[in-house]
Amino acid sequence: MTPGFSLSAALRMQHFAAWTRATGHRFVRELGAGTLDDRVLARYLVQDYAFVEALASLVGLAVARAPTMAGKRLFARFAAVLTSDENTYFERCFASLGVTEAERTSPVLWLESQRFLDLLGAAGEGGYADILSVLLPAEWIYLDWGEAEAVDPPSRFEHAEWVALHAGPAFSGFVAGLAREFDAATAGLDAAGLDRVAHRFGAMVELEGAFFDAAYR
Repeated sequence: MTPGFSLSAALRMQHFAAWTRATGHRFVRELGAGTLDDRVLARYLVQDYAFVEALASLVGLAVARAPTMAGKRLFARFAAVLTSDENTYFERCFASLGVTEAERTSPVLWLESQRFLDLLGAAGEGGYADILSVLLPAEWIYLDWGEAEAVDPPSRFEHAEWVALHAGPAFSGFVAGLAREFDAATAGLDAAGLDRVAHRFGAMVELEGAFFDAAYR
């Protein structure tokens, strides 16, 4: 690896058009402004909740496969947030937005949602770098739009708390740690391994924007 080279930063730049499409999407702008239609938000949350369990399981694998205690601690803390604060937010929003038990537990998955699940599943079958290659872009994109919208947060909890969960020192520190772990884990990969993690990184970036699009269908 060239001194000073960061694979995470390079991949972000490589997919910058799709990255900015996701971070500046109509969905996040309306969320931050507090003008997002409840029906759009409900559809999005139902689909997002459909793979929270898969995400938590993948984070659990990251805890197991992290080569250092610092890495294990990073993901253990994130797993705690996913299964507590974030899960509670979903439950409160479902109640507030009138989402039924059947809708939240047995949704008809969008194509984009299934693709997310497929990517998470494939990453879980690989090594530590594979897991990081899907977690990093997903969380980094959410940090970018979360920090932007947190400057002037909306008033309703349904909007404000989703922004707050993806902004602030704790979440930015987690994403920074993710990037460090990714760069360290990919440093020893051969060409085939680098191609694989780069492909998964890019696929996740493209999916984020497509997922926001789908909420308006």
